[in-house]
Amino acid sequence: MFINKLRILNFRNILDKDFKFEKKVNIFYGENGVGKTSILEAINYISSGKSFRKGNYKDFINYESNDFTIYLGYNKDDLENSISVRKDKKGQWKAKKNNTNISQQSTLTESLPVISIDPEVYRLVDSSPQYRRSFIDWLVFHVKHDYLLLWKKTHKCIKQLNTLYKLRGNTNEIETWEQMLVSCTEKLNQVRNHYFLQISPIITNIVREILPGLDGIVLIYKRGWTEGLSFIQQLEKDREKNLKYGQLLNGPHKMDIKITINHTDASKVLSRGQKKMLSIVFYLSYLKVLEFNQIFPILCLDDFDAEIDENKLQTTSEYFKSYQSQIFITSVHKEKIVKAFPNADLFHVKHS
Repeated sequence: MFINKLRILNFRNILDKDFKFEKKVNIFYGENGVGKTSILEAINYISSGKSFRKGNYKDFINYESNDFTIYLGYNKDDLENSISVRKDKKGQWKAKKNNTNISQQSTLTESLPVISIDPEVYRLVDSSPQYRRSFIDWLVFHVKHDYLLLWKKTHKCIKQLNTLYKLRGNTNEIETWEQMLVSCTEKLNQVRNHYFLQISPIITNIVREILPGLDGIVLIYKRGWTEGLSFIQQLEKDREKNLKYGQLLNGPHKMDIKITINHTDASKVLSRGQKKMLSIVFYLSYLKVLEFNQIFPILCLDDFDAEIDENKLQTTSEYFKSYQSQIFITSVHKEKIVKAFPNADLFHVKHS
């Protein structure tokens, strides 16, 4: 997959920018606040329908406009494709692929997988289980496209049960939805665990190579309920508590990847820089699994060289360059990033 054209209109502080790409690695450099990150954000938005930064869609629309438009041309399997997305302040979303109207964001996500690594990537180690669930779910979605339907069914069951628990609904109705949830959860857990078992040893091996001080790392898959109990047993055990608190207390929505260093929670013992590097290793491993499955996502590395010394930057850049994925990078430090990615195309971004 190779993006060759990008046009951005009224997105963040970008009024109108047009880019053509010819190389695998593309670097946007310039001062802070000139719109470098917004370029990567626009690519990410087409793929995911959201930003890797905080804020809602109204924040994406330039204050002088009522809507934004992003157009992207790319080559996939030797075929030329195009995607355009427009969204206005009323929340109306319109998208086209090859001039055909698209009704679902998931169609674009499947067509144009994008992995974005931003300066807050350390949250994968440091923050709530939600980030680690999203990490594994994104991986599974791109390898098994029917996974999204299973994920949606599972969360529909959880939502319905939370309503019934809160209202102390009919017991038969609760049991019916619980049975449906058990069926979905068994499948969801099986596929999540399968890909965790694939990616876990890859993470460990890369840590040994580029982060030797963290060679005591252990990754544990936490399915979201008590070990030794089947999920139906957990539901039966939690029934009164679920009714009391008005929500499902244990289940697939609590899944997590526990990360320890020498038997201690990694978030408690690692520095922010170490957390960032370990999180980057997770994504390097991600890419290896995806490539094994003939999936080559676009990579967006925002302010990638921040808080990384030159030796580690050089090492990680070699990993990224070894993959087939096209890479887009932003940096304030032109010389530093070009040293790590010497064969890149350079784009000097200035205030409009």
